[in-house]
Amino acid sequence: MKEKLNQLLQKKITIPAVLMMLVYLAYGLLIPWMGFYWDDWPFAWFLNFFGPTEFIEAFRPFRPLLGPIFTVTTFIFGGHPIVWQILGLVIRFLLALEVWSLLRKVWPTRQESALWVVLLFTVYPAYGQQWVALTHVNQELIPLLFLLASFIVTTHLLRNGLRAKRLTALAIVLQALGLFSTEYFFGLEILRFFFILVIFTETTTDKKELMKKTGLQWLPYLIVWVLNAVWTYAYYQSTAYNSYDISILSSSMLSPLALINEFVTTLSLSGFTSWLGTFNSFATVDGSATQVIAFVILLLTAFFIYFVMRAQIEKRNTGNVTHNTQHESSFGRWALLIGLIAIFAGRLPSWAAGLPLKIEFDYDRFFVSIMLGASLFIVGLADLTLREGRAKLILLSVLIGMSTAYQFTVANTYRRDWANQQDFFWQLAWRIPALEKNTALLTYELPLKYVSDLQLTAPLNWVYAPELNERNIPYVLFYLKTRFDTSSLKAGEPIQLQYRTVNFNGSTSNSVVIYKEADGCLRALDPIYGSAETVPGANIYLINAIALSNLELIQIDVPDLILDKTLFGAEPAHGWCYFYAKAEIARQQNDWEGVVKLYKQAQENEFSASMPVENLPFIEAFAMTGDTDMAIKLTERTAKAQEILCPALSTLWERVSRSQGSSAGVDTRLQDACKP
Repeated sequence: MKEKLNQLLQKKITIPAVLMMLVYLAYGLLIPWMGFYWDDWPFAWFLNFFGPTEFIEAFRPFRPLLGPIFTVTTFIFGGHPIVWQILGLVIRFLLALEVWSLLRKVWPTRQESALWVVLLFTVYPAYGQQWVALTHVNQELIPLLFLLASFIVTTHLLRNGLRAKRLTALAIVLQALGLFSTEYFFGLEILRFFFILVIFTETTTDKKELMKKTGLQWLPYLIVWVLNAVWTYAYYQSTAYNSYDISILSSSMLSPLALINEFVTTLSLSGFTSWLGTFNSFATVDGSATQVIAFVILLLTAFFIYFVMRAQIEKRNTGNVTHNTQHESSFGRWALLIGLIAIFAGRLPSWAAGLPLKIEFDYDRFFVSIMLGASLFIVGLADLTLREGRAKLILLSVLIGMSTAYQFTVANTYRRDWANQQDFFWQLAWRIPALEKNTALLTYELPLKYVSDLQLTAPLNWVYAPELNERNIPYVLFYLKTRFDTSSLKAGEPIQLQYRTVNFNGSTSNSVVIYKEADGCLRALDPIYGSAETVPGANIYLINAIALSNLELIQIDVPDLILDKTLFGAEPAHGWCYFYAKAEIARQQNDWEGVVKLYKQAQENEFSASMPVENLPFIEAFAMTGDTDMAIKLTERTAKAQEILCPALSTLWERVSRSQGSSAGVDTRLQDACKP
């Protein structure tokens, strides 16, 4: 049985199958519940409303040669989120195959070591944006495919020496496609030099001759690399460019202390913290379904990789292969050296732009250019310290298993965020059936992790302007914390946005302030019913903005919104937040009987407030319709659940008193409920 298993594991199809399994376990299990994140939203919106060619102009001020990639891929694959998630898996699998092909050509007698690198590269844990698929497949992964393919052609040329001119031309074309389309992989070109150097060390011992041969072989690519550097710098300094500034010439960045700090930070994050951080998934045992599944993935992956790699080692030891012992023994040193160089080469573009390297969204995208270097580094380190013993086999198998399980846990956070995005837009549709044009939605921040205000502006217009055919978008969503300062939060101030090829022109006087806590319903605030007293502890930006909120911009007597099911899912079952949203609309129309009716319907369905503040419209409705006892009971319940709402409750009853006359007995019971 063991012999048959070893024979199976040694078949040519085994490695691609293992890589496919690894990609699926790490990134694919939750794909049916994934969607759009971050810049996926505006890219999908541009595609839907203006077509694939829009990307040419949209990327002109940022990465002018990246637009054609978006144009071609979106023309072929369209804009369905699941299609892009699947395409992301395919591209990730192809990248793994490319690294496997490349490293086998560089170290043909150390295929099992090359495979360790490929496996770690495939599930590298610091890069956690696999699921921002529409954006990163085009923006990074496809250019990386081109660059790695260029490396493969170069090494193939060196190993075979056939049709040198044609292969060199092909390698240069692929190099240009990988480098000129995006700056992410600019530094990685240096790896070609070292791959050539490694290959030439097999036949050339004289160091001077070795460097000369390597330099001459690399020269055509060096010329393209220099041209790319000149073009990139010239374009970034031109008036056509409108994105990150180049900060590399800053004296503060080039100071010895800053360089040492950057060196230590980059190496520790890329080479150590990224791998060790995977163990945090199991630091606390919570028994959740996510943790249980992750643990199963860990065991399955680690054991399977252990047996696969053991079979590869046995195949190597028993094969009739002539080994270059000196060349083989140098693998660890080469892998460690090239890995270190690749780590810092991959960091170069983001460092030059003055952007921090962090293992957190959305800065973790910069690790996409560090993945290969970090994987070479850890395998080289293991090779030098653990040699070929069982300890290395176990350690790296466990590390791959942990990284695969970790990526699954990250995938689950994306799944939850997509569900939260859909829930947000359905609640928005319930509360705001339609909006006057040129309205800005303002909020401090929303409880969404993988999308921000500028990205949410795209689906906002998708919902409220589904027939848009002009460049002036009618709606915008802004986070107060990033788009304003406290001095600009006053009426009549312009709100303008130029986002790639579209514009918004509005005013702070035409704005609606919304608010949503993670566990609560979406609310539209206003100075009367949704004043600062109803959001105790909220940020000062939000508090100051409430005075600007004009709920008259919300159109009520209109048909219900129809949201695209592909993007927003089917309308959720009507739970508490649905009844709350409709009650807020009824209150906005002074339909107090309607508010009471909605509360009773919610009670009949056994729904209750998700947060105490959501009782306020119903308290006021019961009081305004004469059911004072119910209003007082609900008041006492609210005050007991969240005493900090007592000022809001007091203000509410003052309004009732002014409208209905005396509220005898209420003050005493309110004081009892709110006394310290």
